[in-house]
Amino acid sequence: MKIMIKSGSLRMGGLERVLIEVLQLLDKKKYSITLVIDDDSGKENIFERDIPKEIKYYFLKNNKLMQYLDYFRAKKSNIFYKIIYNIGMKFEKYVCLKKLETIVENDGKFDLLIDFDAGAAKYIDKVAIKKKVVWIHNSVPNLKKKKAKIKRFINRIAKYDKIVAICDEMKEELVTLSPNLAEKVIRIYNPFDFNRILNLKDDSSELTNDEIKLLDDDYCVAVSRLDTVQKDYSTLIKAFKVLYEKGFSKKLYIIGDGPDKDEIEKLILEYKLTNKILLLGRFKNPYIWINHSNFFIHSSKYEGFGLVLVEAAILNKLVISSDCLVGPKEILENGKSGILFKTGDPNDLVQKILSINKNSKEVYIDHMRKNIHRFDKTIIIKEIENLVDNIGDKCEY
Repeated sequence: MKIMIKSGSLRMGGLERVLIEVLQLLDKKKYSITLVIDDDSGKENIFERDIPKEIKYYFLKNNKLMQYLDYFRAKKSNIFYKIIYNIGMKFEKYVCLKKLETIVENDGKFDLLIDFDAGAAKYIDKVAIKKKVVWIHNSVPNLKKKKAKIKRFINRIAKYDKIVAICDEMKEELVTLSPNLAEKVIRIYNPFDFNRILNLKDDSSELTNDEIKLLDDDYCVAVSRLDTVQKDYSTLIKAFKVLYEKGFSKKLYIIGDGPDKDEIEKLILEYKLTNKILLLGRFKNPYIWINHSNFFIHSSKYEGFGLVLVEAAILNKLVISSDCLVGPKEILENGKSGILFKTGDPNDLVQKILSINKNSKEVYIDHMRKNIHRFDKTIIIKEIENLVDNIGDKCEY
């Protein structure tokens, strides 16, 4: 079967890691796979080296066009620049579609398009591939926010033959938004390579000597993009300010990088916590930091799923997460396999952390250990291949 898989980028990110996992797991003898990526990010194409050698791949946009759009996006509060930006976005859509049409024409007849990040939704009806599947990786209302944008997005994904939601909560959300999607939406979890994560848990090859010394501290850890809107670092840091006032001794390490790094640094400085809360930057292997931590903490206002919660659980760490849409509640089984706190509530987070003791910690970890297999790659890849093999038929899920 000849498959095109399309996604947005190969930069460092959760969706990109899942994409590479799927590409590596799919049977290359069974499927002829062509990968199409929107953005050529140059040196930021972190995962380009991990694409299996059997897979041919293309970029739709060059770096020059991306820089042009980024420049005007940053200035679009000015009406003049906003007009230019909107023209640029239409041109971007035209460029992507034309390049995609050329690939389809030159590479032969494709049996299936997998739109892995829903990036082709705005022109999907113009793509000359008969069968189409789209993956949804985020809560649509939280991602699109405005009712008009939500409705437009739902109408677009309704054009696909199947819609994959990455957790049951997301599936239910999509069907609630549009009951007509009920026959199309299925749930397939993201696949996790347990052995890869466990093999990397003590790999210090990318760390400096000073970073290696930090592993010996008594600390808890958060791993995510430095984004105050979605990831809600203000709630996390406010909670830790209160915890330290109450005598809490563990440091907080934050692993990641992102657009709001300066804002987060200022908040840490304002609270005089520079010796307690450390922004350590981005690492391709965050698992060593998680493995040496006392517990893992996640403070998002909303999620697509929460990959890193599962990764922390695979490393037998207690997971504490906001009870946000969508993902954490399902991963932590309504609080049986980890601790859930009220989203955006630093006081509740403080109380939940102070309530941890050795016995309760082990109960959470043990419960998760018994149920973590549901995310194993061997189970998930069979579900994905079953979807691919039966896309032309009526399937039971």
